[in-house]
Amino acid sequence: MKKKNILYLLLFMSLAIFAQQNRQIRLIKLEDYKKKYPNKKINLDTHFYRIHNNDTLVEDNDKRYLNAKSVEYEPKDSLFLEVYKDIVYQKYQVSGNKNQYMKLWKESLKIYFAPSLNQFYRNKIEDAANNLSQNIDSLDIKFVNNINASNYIIYQLDENNSKKYSEDIINNNYVNYYIKWNRSRIYDARLELNLNKYKNVSRDVNANFLLVNFYKTLGQFHNTSKVSCESVFSTCNSNEKKLTDFDFEVIKYQYSYGICKFTNLEDFEENHKIAKDRISKGEKMIFIHLE
Repeated sequence: MKKKNILYLLLFMSLAIFAQQNRQIRLIKLEDYKKKYPNKKINLDTHFYRIHNNDTLVEDNDKRYLNAKSVEYEPKDSLFLEVYKDIVYQKYQVSGNKNQYMKLWKESLKIYFAPSLNQFYRNKIEDAANNLSQNIDSLDIKFVNNINASNYIIYQLDENNSKKYSEDIINNNYVNYYIKWNRSRIYDARLELNLNKYKNVSRDVNANFLLVNFYKTLGQFHNTSKVSCESVFSTCNSNEKKLTDFDFEVIKYQYSYGICKFTNLEDFEENHKIAKDRISKGEKMIFIHLE
């Protein structure tokens, strides 16, 4: 069993959760317990345990489980997963790159619209953000009027507005963004619309490119050739992209608790392999999210 940053993955078989004295008991394999607590000695004469499928399952009494979220594995078909892995990990774009990690917002997004941003673009962003926030439980997007209360700023540059809100966005001729993360948890973002060069482009086209980049800031998503041209994640060059049903499912899956979060590609694939093996044996795969 591997430790996933602060997030832990545990496998619970169908008989691996017990009730005793009005409390839940969570069990892990004895060998996994020893790896997790190398300095702890365990005495099976006093430590609660069960035998299941020739495995010794012992109680893991980590106090953080008191507020843990337990969710059953969310299966997806292989076609979806392969495209998802290319969007999240660039699996088919960067050969041998195993250092990419799944990135997402753990805390609420608090978006601040700079005074420079045209109301038309504000409305487009608000509509898109509200649609996602209302339909994806673990993706919370808010709008704030105080820049100091924000962690996401969207602003516009043009002949009348020159104030930049990010020193990290450089040489941007149209639309670009910059996100910051710690241990794969995104905590800050800036989205810049620069209309100094493309002054005569229609508002609809500008909004389209702005929205495409907004969606990408929700997980450092990459483009792929494995989706239709209209997709916001497509490598296709188009100014008429939209959030397709498939795109929505990618974002929703990114924020699903039915998968192990913040992992790299190698661990992501290994977890799915284990899950499918467990399910094929009539067992369950449960993810425990400690934070």
